[in-house]
Amino acid sequence: MFVRSTSCVWTVVTVVFVLGGSVGHAQVITSTAPQDTTSTAPIGVQDRIYTAPAGMMFHPILPDKTADFEDVITRLRDALNSSTDETHRAQARGWKVYRAVEPGPPDQTSVLYVFVIDPAVSGADYTIGEMLRRELPLEAQTLYEKFAASYAYSPSLINVQLLADFAAAAPTSPVGEP
Repeated sequence: MFVRSTSCVWTVVTVVFVLGGSVGHAQVITSTAPQDTTSTAPIGVQDRIYTAPAGMMFHPILPDKTADFEDVITRLRDALNSSTDETHRAQARGWKVYRAVEPGPPDQTSVLYVFVIDPAVSGADYTIGEMLRRELPLEAQTLYEKFAASYAYSPSLINVQLLADFAAAAPTSPVGEP
């Protein structure tokens, strides 16, 4: 962990790699806000806000709870796509959910779902509970409880930047020639 303090502003970058069989993931948490020692929020509770142009989130789900997880994701997808909130509709346009073919961590005992957010909506909160509360207020509590009970362990969020786009057109002349 690397911690740097500059005029009461903390920047904390923590990278944790957890390997589970052949599946690995990283969690990157970045905060540039001043430390609030009076907060009553539980430690570890945070918004799901991507700070890069794109991001991913890894969700290890209990094998017997995949139907519950997929039901909540489907309900949320439908709600976001028909939302009156333009930010939620923009989030939905850049959000894809994949289900891994191989067993997931820990020890190959979960089903790994990967959220690919590209592009991420700047400043938008991707917290599932908050989105359910705003979009499906009458069902939010029940859906969130089903969603939360499906986890084998906590999800991991990672912010990413594009390094190379292999689908982009190749240059017509060799590098270095006009």
